[in-house]
Amino acid sequence: ELSTKLLMKPHNIQVLTLLRMFGCDEPMSNTLDSQLLQIRTGEGKSMILGAAAVLLALFGFRVRCVCYSEYLSARDYGLFQEVFSCFHLTELVKY
Repeated sequence: ELSTKLLMKPHNIQVLTLLRMFGCDEPMSNTLDSQLLQIRTGEGKSMILGAAAVLLALFGFRVRCVCYSEYLSARDYGLFQEVFSCFHLTELVKY
């Protein structure tokens, strides 16, 4: 099953990026400040984006993922579509 393979074992950089993005390295804070992160080719930007979209949607945010390429956007949505459905997030996450 695709969602099982997709989320089997994330790379370290993916986990660290998500933790940093959500402020886990900061002292207690009630805000989610803007973050600028550089992720190199092959380090799993698509997986980071999909996982962040899931987390934000689970918190109740409407998520809009924007990409310069319609092809990449459709590909990435297709990778996570089953995950979004399993968590009932398809109305909250748009690519």
